[in-house]
Amino acid sequence: MKLDGLVKGLRITGVLGISLLAAGAFAGVKNMAVVASIGSKLSDVSLADLTKLCKGVQKVWPDGKSFTLVMKDPESPEMHVVAQKLFGAAPGEAKAIIAKLNESRLTVKIVDNDEDLLRTVEATPGAVGIIDVYSITSSVKVLRIDGKLPFDLGYVLKGN
Repeated sequence: MKLDGLVKGLRITGVLGISLLAAGAFAGVKNMAVVASIGSKLSDVSLADLTKLCKGVQKVWPDGKSFTLVMKDPESPEMHVVAQKLFGAAPGEAKAIIAKLNESRLTVKIVDNDEDLLRTVEATPGAVGIIDVYSITSSVKVLRIDGKLPFDLGYVLKGN
């Protein structure tokens, strides 16, 4: 009898432990969105063009406005996919790459929180921001990347 109780307890504990591990693994997964001011004429940008802008190969949008990227800490876990896709940076390399880009002009502005990010994108012509989809407000619009929005299958800045 005691053995049966112990086996049941282990099964329940094991299932609970696996459930908690799975929940923890998915808690860090974020869908990031590229946003622009509500008045921007942009609606879709290719990943190739966005990468050229982020790496400083191209400095202006097709309409002639200077490009500025606004983001939170590029080395935070939620930004690893973004840093890898847009800068080709491994974790730990993004800040050095951004510092080099910003030597001649402010290409990437790092802010402390979502409110500052949204405010900066609204106030800066040509700026786009990278933000968690659940922090988006009506003050900005979400840009499609390669024709896809953040919850579309195949969206490039999904998860981490």
